[in-house]
Order: sequence, then C-alpha cells, then structure tokens
Amino acid sequence: ENYYIGNKKALFYNMRAYYNRCQMNIFEALPLTFHIVKGVEDPEYKLFFNYYSQLEENKKKGGEERNIWIVKPGEFSNRGHGIT
Repeated sequence: ENYYIGNKKALFYNMRAYYNRCQMNIFEALPLTFHIVKGVEDPEYKLFFNYYSQLEENKKKGGEERNIWIVKPGEFSNRGHGIT
C-alpha cells in the first residue's frame, strides 16, 4: 500500500511540494484545489472565496467562465456510508 499515492490529500500535498521545488505552477497539470481544514476562518477558504467571487464578477460582466465546484465533506465524516 502506498499512502502517498492512494490518499487524495497526500497526493495533492506531494504534487504541490514537487511543483514548488521545480518552480512550476501545479494547477497547469491538476485542477484548482483548495483544502479547507478550519472552515470559514481557514486561509484556504479565503483564497477559495476570493477566486469564486472573482469568477462571479467576471460572469456579471459577460464572461463565459463557469463557476462550478466539487465540494467534498471533511475527512472521516462519511466515507461513502449510506450512499445508494
């Protein structure tokens, strides 16, 4: 078992570290990702909210951006139980 490849969060953190070391933008290869741990007080949430708001403003000005996101529950909160 390889936790660092099989776990999505660990994979993202490893890829981010690699791209940072190579001085490359990770999001040229992976979808834009925000890992929010502390709810609305988390700095990552603020980055997400600013990005989301910017896309909404662009849409109001006639931009064709789609502001659709995949949001997943926190770690160990469901793990697929009860999905039918």
